[in-house]
Amino acid sequence: MDNSPEEQNKTVALVASILFILAFAVLVYLFFTKFMIQPHSNELREGHRDADYCRMVKLYMDTNGREGWRDYRGIYYKDCLK
Repeated sequence: MDNSPEEQNKTVALVASILFILAFAVLVYLFFTKFMIQPHSNELREGHRDADYCRMVKLYMDTNGREGWRDYRGIYYKDCLK
């Protein structure tokens, strides 16, 4: 059973439309995961770095500067002693 050229064109158009919608959905998903979820994970990483910074500055103070880091960011008393 042969399809007419008109039916074949409709089928090709339908397949092309479905592929376009799928590609668009994938792009939207990638956009939101890159730009909406990424900053949240950066905030978590930043919080981890701040905790490490506070811990190292405290170590520096506890050991009279023999170990750890000096408070080079100047935030220990404001941010670390909450």
